[in-house]
Amino acid sequence: MPIHTQDYRHWEGTLKPRHYTRWWIIAKAELKLLAQRKIVRLIVAIPPLIYIFVHAILIYIINQVPDATLPFDVNAEFFQEFLFRLTPIPSAMLIALIAIFGGSGLIATDLKNNALSLYLSKPLSWIDYLIGKFAVIGILLGSLTVVPGLLLFLEQALLADVSFLQENYWLPFSIIAYSALLILSASLLMLLFSSLTSNPRYATIGFCAVWFGSPVIQQLLKGITRTSKTAVVSIWANYDILGSALFDGSHIHAVHWVWSLLTVLALIVLCLFVLHRRIRAVEIVK
Repeated sequence: MPIHTQDYRHWEGTLKPRHYTRWWIIAKAELKLLAQRKIVRLIVAIPPLIYIFVHAILIYIINQVPDATLPFDVNAEFFQEFLFRLTPIPSAMLIALIAIFGGSGLIATDLKNNALSLYLSKPLSWIDYLIGKFAVIGILLGSLTVVPGLLLFLEQALLADVSFLQENYWLPFSIIAYSALLILSASLLMLLFSSLTSNPRYATIGFCAVWFGSPVIQQLLKGITRTSKTAVVSIWANYDILGSALFDGSHIHAVHWVWSLLTVLALIVLCLFVLHRRIRAVEIVK
């Protein structure tokens, strides 16, 4: 009997999951792949855990050991520096490590294996794909920033007297807002370079060039122009300015926080524009 005369049952099921959770399929699969790599588990998990554990111990010592003399106090500046610090324990380095080892190959590997067109041939839009990839780095960075930041605030609120909570009730909102800026910009920047190449190493080089190179360029321009208004060139300086505004602190740069916010938002928009063009190009060819 010819095959074209055989009867086939029409599929009458429903797609699962729902359209607004399809991105989670991609994120879950990528997180499982990262968890299987030993080097990723060591670098992405252990240093951040040590970093968080040290800060938790410091909060406990300050509140429970009256004779302890430390050169700082648990205040708004403490939480700002926990989220993004350059010295002596640079959280900027930890953010870079998580972004590189967790995100350099997210899109580059798909381009190398021609898997991007396979993703988009399914009932997935380019937005589902992008959100799924972003969620991978976002979850990892959130485990270093917003989640431990809120837990450390809760620890301090429980150990300290009531006056701390009365004076710093606004800190959780600053922690969430500052973490969102860090996660959005760092994650999208990594995905941007990952989408421009099929080699994760080149994506790492591009990310490092911006992440570590922009502060160097800013220092060179500052030496030439003799002004700190060049801070808008450095992604680190912009983070410092925005952190000072959110946590009611001070900074050494002669730049208003509005300009830093516009710079970071412009970086986010640029990353989204390039990612849209790169992913949609594959979708259109399909």
